[in-house]
Amino acid sequence: MPFPESTAHLDAACLRVFGRDITYLPEAGGQAAIRGVFEATREAEDTAPGVYAVLFVRQADLPGAPQRGDEVEVDTVRYKVFEIEADTSGSAVLRLRKV
Repeated sequence: MPFPESTAHLDAACLRVFGRDITYLPEAGGQAAIRGVFEATREAEDTAPGVYAVLFVRQADLPGAPQRGDEVEVDTVRYKVFEIEADTSGSAVLRLRKV
């Protein structure tokens, strides 16, 4: 099995075990119920607002390619995507700030 395919299977297993239900809200409109691994306070930033969150997702679960400005809702708290780090296995880490 090629490495990207193996990684995609591992990503799916991680989402099943560690993921939680998230509402994804594209800036273009609409919404999608997805599963993602969310970490509320990841790393401190040098500038305000000071701390950001991260969300690990499979891009195939999103309604379209993730874009800066899209939002996610986790436990009634909204976050805006400000950075996207995609990989060759079809997964992405989205860096988020509270809205």
